[in-house]
Amino acid sequence: MIRFPRPPAGKKQESTIALINVVFLMLIFFLVAGSLAPPGDPEVRFIATERTTAAAPPDMLFVGSGGRTTWRGEPVDVARTLPEWSQEFGEGAGRAFRIAADEDLLAADLVDLVARLRTGGVAEIVLVAERAD
Repeated sequence: MIRFPRPPAGKKQESTIALINVVFLMLIFFLVAGSLAPPGDPEVRFIATERTTAAAPPDMLFVGSGGRTTWRGEPVDVARTLPEWSQEFGEGAGRAFRIAADEDLLAADLVDLVARLRTGGVAEIVLVAERAD
């Protein structure tokens, strides 16, 4: 009697469930991470400069052309919120207070706002601008 060798045992097929789980977790992560930052004020067009470093954090004061101010997507009264900001962005806080001003905002109004923030206790102020190419 002739015996033929047995065919090799089939390799156990790898499950794609682990891969699906990883992709699903990444999807969840990016959905959550993408919704953490509040949207900017759509009516504010950034000032354009020749050189700038990229920065768009969620904690930024948006100043419209008419002097209207928004913080974290909500209208804000600078005089009322200044004590809170001076604690959060004051001396030794290590964080810069960021302002995104509309290009049509009068320079005198922007200078007055910065002066109020400085006298109110905000230590470091950064003006956010868009690079002009």
